[in-house]
Amino acid sequence: MEELLRRYEPLVRAVVARVRPPYGCDREELAQEARLGLLGAIRAWQPDRGPFGAFAARCARGQVIKALDRAGARKHQLLSRALSLDPPSSRWAAGDPAGEVSAASLYHVLASNSRLDQPVAMLLAREELDRVLTALPTLTARERAALTGVLNGKSHQQLAVEQGSTRKAVSLALRRARRKLATQEALAA
Repeated sequence: MEELLRRYEPLVRAVVARVRPPYGCDREELAQEARLGLLGAIRAWQPDRGPFGAFAARCARGQVIKALDRAGARKHQLLSRALSLDPPSSRWAAGDPAGEVSAASLYHVLASNSRLDQPVAMLLAREELDRVLTALPTLTARERAALTGVLNGKSHQQLAVEQGSTRKAVSLALRRARRKLATQEALAA
């Protein structure tokens, strides 16, 4: 089994080289998945059903595709759990957080998750967040949508499709938003 794994390592590398992993997915992890597919092929191969190389390649590719599908599913979980950068809603301002989880702002989540053993780090993070929240009203709707989308892991192309514009327009809106936030940061300092 070790000899087959060593002999078919170039096949594993070739399978991984042909795929484009999503952001945050490591090629070495995909290579491990391809090796698992190769191990499955070693166990399941029957000589009378065809050459081993073709069967091993198919099993390795299939395992990598399954891994990419799982990684894609995790990607959408991030988007569905994203928090709003908007200022707190009236329910939170009134001190009644009994509403839905989506009503929480990023500010309140950070405040509720504060760690008492790191007060200086928490204070700095809160000050930084306050500066960002103060600067948000200066952003246009397009700039805010671009910034929020990128912070939630969306690509420029995905945002362009959602907004009915081009990648270039999204990129420019994001650049303007970052410039405005940096200007506010400089004024606050």
